[in-house]
Amino acid sequence: MAEVPDAHIPLPDGELAGWITESDEPAPTALSPIDDSMPAKVAVRRLKGGEVLLWTGDYHNGRQLLKAIKKRLTPRARRNPASLTDQWRAERAKTSRQAQVLGRLVVALESDGALNLRRAPDTRQAVHWAWDLKEQKHLVPLRTLIGSLGSAGWRREGVEVQGLHGRIYPWYGVFSPTRQVYISLLEHIGEVADLSILDVGCGTGVLSFVLLQRGAAAATGTDIEERAVRCAQFNGEALGLDARFQAVQADLFLPEQRFDRIVFNAPWMLGTPATRLDRAIFDEGGQTLRRWLTGLPAHLNPQGVGLLLLSDLPERLGLRGEEEVEAAIEQAGLHIQHMHTKPARHGKAKDIKDPLHQARAAEQIRLYTLSPR
Repeated sequence: MAEVPDAHIPLPDGELAGWITESDEPAPTALSPIDDSMPAKVAVRRLKGGEVLLWTGDYHNGRQLLKAIKKRLTPRARRNPASLTDQWRAERAKTSRQAQVLGRLVVALESDGALNLRRAPDTRQAVHWAWDLKEQKHLVPLRTLIGSLGSAGWRREGVEVQGLHGRIYPWYGVFSPTRQVYISLLEHIGEVADLSILDVGCGTGVLSFVLLQRGAAAATGTDIEERAVRCAQFNGEALGLDARFQAVQADLFLPEQRFDRIVFNAPWMLGTPATRLDRAIFDEGGQTLRRWLTGLPAHLNPQGVGLLLLSDLPERLGLRGEEEVEAAIEQAGLHIQHMHTKPARHGKAKDIKDPLHQARAAEQIRLYTLSPR
């Protein structure tokens, strides 16, 4: 939930403010106003102590303070590297601790979404796009607001996608199609002319649109997030594909509906999502993947197939067994018709300073073509 209902936080001027959170953090009960005179080391101590600091100084100085705090929260690299599994868990724990502390540096938005700080950018459109708030002031973590401003730029400009005629416009809180190796793997699925498509966890809808432009008769996207559904519908209209595309808020499948092709770009990492956006990446205990595999046969037309896109990074980190995915596929009563792989191509795979570089550099994306046995 982005906006916590019934949150009434007293501001220094006596007004009451709502609370915006992307990680279900509880609304603060008290605020400590700070400004440009606050040293980073003092801010870190107070934030780690649980205080919620309300930034009232210059906007750009606030951003610099946020960077300085994050730097102070980053531990030095270990001299004796642990296993990749332990390193991954340590990185996740560090990221979680950082997010909790950094989330306590907040700013106050006016009722129209404006940020009344010196040298602040115009935040109104970005705030409206991200949260569509009620007419009252709101508190938001500064790092969350910065994220919404970056997302608004993507929404204005759009993203070019290889293999798609036109641009995709990612919305705030919807995973952007920057890892395009997933899309390039679709070249292995054969003809889709006149077929019906279900795009599970559709996000921006990019996989649906690629397949529709290749001749699919119709595509339906499902997503558990309402804003992803609205984003996909917007993109379908922008691409002129809305007559053959619909997006529906649903958890995986649509009751009693069957399709010729069901594609799932599954959350690939094992772990607990910390934010709403994390649901596109983290699958706690692999439960979402197992539910999709189990439910797949009941939603396929005769001769229909499922198309599973999945990274092997968890196996390389020791978080998932080498044959665990294949075993889950077999347990669900499915047969692997084909399996294609391509190396991951993203910035982290090339970052030799990343403690997990060894695993990321070797990461492969797999496309499983599945049919009921």
